[in-house]
Amino acid sequence: MLQSNFSGPVASSKEIAQSHDDRLVLAAMLALTEMAAVAISTYLAFVAYHLTVWGRLPGTISYGWICTQLALMYGIICLADRQYDLHGAEWNRQALHRGVLALALAFVFLLALMFISGTVLSYSRGTFLAQLAIALPTQIMIRALLLHAIEVGRKSGRWTSPGVVVLVFPDVEKPTLLLEQLSSTQEEIRQVYRLDSTDIWLQLQTILRDTRTHQCDAVLLLFHSDNMEAVTRAVDMLSEMPVRIQLLPVGMLNFMRCSRIGCFGHASVFESASGPAWVMDRFLKRSFDLFVAAAAGLLLMPLILMVAALIKLSSRGPVLFKQTRHGYNNKPITVLKFRTMVAGPAIARQATRDDPRVTRIGRILRRTNIDELPQLFNVIRGDMSIVGPRPHAVWHNQMFEGQIARLSRRHNVKPGITGWAQVNGLRGETDTFEKMRARVEHDLYYIDNWSFGFDLKIVVMTIFSKKSYENAY
Repeated sequence: MLQSNFSGPVASSKEIAQSHDDRLVLAAMLALTEMAAVAISTYLAFVAYHLTVWGRLPGTISYGWICTQLALMYGIICLADRQYDLHGAEWNRQALHRGVLALALAFVFLLALMFISGTVLSYSRGTFLAQLAIALPTQIMIRALLLHAIEVGRKSGRWTSPGVVVLVFPDVEKPTLLLEQLSSTQEEIRQVYRLDSTDIWLQLQTILRDTRTHQCDAVLLLFHSDNMEAVTRAVDMLSEMPVRIQLLPVGMLNFMRCSRIGCFGHASVFESASGPAWVMDRFLKRSFDLFVAAAAGLLLMPLILMVAALIKLSSRGPVLFKQTRHGYNNKPITVLKFRTMVAGPAIARQATRDDPRVTRIGRILRRTNIDELPQLFNVIRGDMSIVGPRPHAVWHNQMFEGQIARLSRRHNVKPGITGWAQVNGLRGETDTFEKMRARVEHDLYYIDNWSFGFDLKIVVMTIFSKKSYENAY
């Protein structure tokens, strides 16, 4: 049985070719616009700095050529990173974040090139800082305006979005709902075929003939692992068309959200990865952790010493509370906190509201999150991160082990001082299955959607969001 929800006009081959040419011209215009913005903004920064500080422009080095080189490097990096591909949601996905990283990398390459050529000493440090300060916000503004302009042009029909034909293999349930959940505003589904297991090959021949006449850039195959033989045959037949063939194993959808293409020997493979998996990502996150922990430790040292003295004077016992918790890869780590309870035998029980064990100064420390400050030393030591799932006590994890699926996946990244669950109000006591499951779901969302920008957002929310202080007792 062949089903379709397509009711739009059929495009001719000439119209299809024209749509591809239009998107190519549009991508070139996007690249040239951003490159021009980088070149102009950096040159204006150079002029403004030298006229303000020195009252004249230098004649020892050609800053115009330097700005042009920087713009060219930026454009090449963006093209290599496929930032101007107008297929599906690829243009929108982390477009601002990737553009900023591309510009920063272009500055690095420029400095390296000038160092090799021996001209780096002539490059004013003040000019460099001024260019960086002006070019970055300019690039972000231009990229945001271009994103908006592209979306407006798409809605008004000035350019044609990539078309997708969907093939639904037998046993795939509720494909319409699945497509609504997965698709973005950038894809236009031209036609949906639901294949019947009785005569797939004849249906594929009909689909192959019909799809050639549609304005189609990709064919998406929804299937289960039981249909691999039919999928292989379909891919072989569809490869006769100049379209992208996209495979989506429905049963592995949760893993596909955080997957990437990797290599085993000479073969390309799917890799299920989560968190900062790339070397650059891990380097960036670790550098951020060390910088924030060291800076916060130095700035807050007077507060830390004052709190330590208050704890020592207000009640008997050590200043710091040490507890074994699960860290990265389920490794036990010793987590530090300011002691907020009366000293006594360790009790395997979370703090509750109006817990009599909590001291008077301890209640203030807990409500303001100041009791977590000693964990900055855990971050410097490498046991923890600034942002990540909160580490649970070993006995606490064991209590829910086997009841909540993928509980241990929380430990695929380093635990954090703050996290996505905490800034959404899911902190404090987790005495019920529902509370613990909600926290785990938020932690797994963080792991599967990690980005450096996401970490920065959580840090800001930790300080300013009211939810991050809820259930603090």
